[in-house]
Amino acid sequence: MRQNRPHNNNIPNKRKQSNQKNFEIELLPNIKSNLEYFILQELGYYNTLVEQLVPRLKAFPQDILSIKDKEKRIWDACAEHAINPQKLLDHPRSEWPKHLDFMYDMLYDQAGKCKISPAHISIMGIAASPARLHQKVRRAIASEVLKYMLAQADVLFSAMKTETLKSPVQMLQTYTTESKRHLQIPYSLLKIRYNEESDKTYIGIPYSKAEIELPHVDLTQPPFRLLVIRSPNATSRSSNQKWEIDIMDSLNDYIISLNDPVERKRRI
Repeated sequence: MRQNRPHNNNIPNKRKQSNQKNFEIELLPNIKSNLEYFILQELGYYNTLVEQLVPRLKAFPQDILSIKDKEKRIWDACAEHAINPQKLLDHPRSEWPKHLDFMYDMLYDQAGKCKISPAHISIMGIAASPARLHQKVRRAIASEVLKYMLAQADVLFSAMKTETLKSPVQMLQTYTTESKRHLQIPYSLLKIRYNEESDKTYIGIPYSKAEIELPHVDLTQPPFRLLVIRSPNATSRSSNQKWEIDIMDSLNDYIISLNDPVERKRRI
């Protein structure tokens, strides 16, 4: 638990609130390998969503554009629980996992008929793509990707009707392990404490039993929105192979445009 500041004014207070946003961190080898695994999971999930949604967006922008609030809620639920809605539709409600029973009213009307179109059911299944990530992170990634796709679908669909693009289309691109090698963790999933005796902040994350230690800084307040854990570029010629964390005040729980520096190849 966070220790209270001593009331004795003769005892110096080590605590240092800082405006610093980037920190190098030291990690044990087993923690590094563990985080590298989840970095690949996050990269893979993001890339899968993009790879499967972009072709649909280009071919049938109206299918994406017609996604409304009820479909968005299903999309988010499918992402969070890694469940393809078609698997639920293929079985009677009595056979559904109990924790997914809340989805019945999302999928069926009062007469017991499916109220979601086959095209949308197929799209919703993409959010269920496998990836071992925290449920909230899966949901955040999927939600932000869909939001972006909806905006681009509007541009494309308008162009199909008028034969004129009202604004440039910027399709989402997949990343490689060079250009995206980080974890984004919402603040709500962190356990942060500061110890005055050691003068360290300890950050607990969902992907490691061991805490991340930051010496000589207190990050317990004010809160931020996102913690980004970056691994070094394994193909870099740089001698600096330190892991880093960034704290960000993003308005979202996931930043789909966030990438990592790629070292330029030297000309021969």
